[in-house]
Amino acid sequence: MKNRVRISGLIVCSFALNSTSYAFWDQSHQLISEIAGRKISNKSSKEIDRLLNIAIASPGSEELSKNTNSIDTAASWADSIKAYKNTNSNDNFALCHYTDIPLTKDMIGKDIDEDLAFNKLNEVVKNETFNSVNCLKSAVKTLVTANESDLNKAISLRMVLHIVGDIGQPLHSAALTEGAFEDAGGNKVKLERVVSFSNIDGSSSSQNNMHKIWDGSLGVYLQFPYNPEDSKKGIFTPEEKKATKYDASDIVNSKDFVNLVAKITKDPLEQSVEGWVVDSYKVAVKNVYTGLILKGPDDKNNGMTSLFSDSWKMYQVNRKQIVETQIKKSGIRLFMLLNSIFDPSKSKVQNQYSTLVNIIQNDSNVKPFRAN
Repeated sequence: MKNRVRISGLIVCSFALNSTSYAFWDQSHQLISEIAGRKISNKSSKEIDRLLNIAIASPGSEELSKNTNSIDTAASWADSIKAYKNTNSNDNFALCHYTDIPLTKDMIGKDIDEDLAFNKLNEVVKNETFNSVNCLKSAVKTLVTANESDLNKAISLRMVLHIVGDIGQPLHSAALTEGAFEDAGGNKVKLERVVSFSNIDGSSSSQNNMHKIWDGSLGVYLQFPYNPEDSKKGIFTPEEKKATKYDASDIVNSKDFVNLVAKITKDPLEQSVEGWVVDSYKVAVKNVYTGLILKGPDDKNNGMTSLFSDSWKMYQVNRKQIVETQIKKSGIRLFMLLNSIFDPSKSKVQNQYSTLVNIIQNDSNVKPFRAN
């Protein structure tokens, strides 16, 4: 692979809590972390458990951190703290959830030039201090820096669990542009007809924009019904936790998962956080906006309406395997990354994830992720 990755620095001192953009909902984030939790070493698991049981009063609340002290539920923490935007004075946090690489309508459905995609990504990262690339690197830097506080490490771990999942959601790595219009990762692509998702408790929920239906993993997995008060407190039902464990067990014990581990760990795009984002961007360009009839944007550039060229059901069925693969990839990246951080001796040889962590650790431009 050509030397096309720009390593960027970031000092994270404050967080924003005013975004409406949620990458993957609770079910998918927790599934990704549960997959990782089943694959990490005992040494990694013990240190992760210790850090997840450190009380965090802000961002969020101690109640929230206490209720999300397992590797699966902790993956939702970074979204749950958005409910505290009026009580926590943290200004740039939500920007850490995405890095939108621009694409245009003429690119939809086509294979992209990876070098061009890296160049576009590097421009975004250079011009926007807070994004998923910079924040993830900074969180990793904190976790591998001996003299950082346990509180900062506890917060950084929760960010790692979340952002790795964020990157796997294609519409957190891409944004459709047309003139001055930018669709905010599909948030401004409104569906003329709402679609419904089935929830674990037998209820259903309806969504009307492209970003949200990809946040819901296209309904491939049963979703957790959203309750703002429960989310704020980090409360998840036994049925929800059981479903996550069941799905994770089914995934990690499958032949497809084993084959995917062997495949992606040899992929040059796995060598950097930027590569993960470009990989997700490729999925967005090739598969997310296809199968849609896009109208607009409107005269005020507030958004564009869309409808499925065939049907919602066909759109969903044709992308089911893509969603499953994105979930699996994120789980693989997360467990490889966590082992490289907490148990680097686990690997008999220096794999590319360990190299990725070492590059971040030794890059003076990458600053630790600090909340205090």
